[in-house]
Amino acid sequence: MSVNKLEKAYFYNSSQRNVVTDISWLIEKLFKEKNRILVFCKDLETVEVIDDFLWAYKEDGFIPHSIETKEKSSFYPILITTNIREDYEHNVLLALNGVLIKEKDWRKFSKAYYFFDDQENKEKENAREMWKSFSALNIVCKYWVNKANKWVLARSS
Repeated sequence: MSVNKLEKAYFYNSSQRNVVTDISWLIEKLFKEKNRILVFCKDLETVEVIDDFLWAYKEDGFIPHSIETKEKSSFYPILITTNIREDYEHNVLLALNGVLIKEKDWRKFSKAYYFFDDQENKEKENAREMWKSFSALNIVCKYWVNKANKWVLARSS
């Protein structure tokens, strides 16, 4: 796999939102744009919630995805996991629950979407650390908040 350069990072303060619904819409949009998406979760419970929701997301179709297994998981265009492995060939990272991501892992992607709840101190702390890491390397960062049930750009670097 060729190493991508992370170009953009989008931060979403999801404290007032149903993040599962929001990321389902985002995953579908990114998939239609021919992206390969890795959904990085903090635990297996979150993996299962996302997996179940994507199967039932629409009555007239589904979003093709898989959860990490022992088989060659990098084959799937949308993979939901608790690990970021070396052999994954995805270009977009969706990180949930304010997980802290190691630089060697996020550098593999061209875009990162980072969802966190600023009501949770650890998630908020992790989001700030991720923002600082990205900004220090001149990666374009955008911070979105929810106002009146719409995502609104609150800050950009």
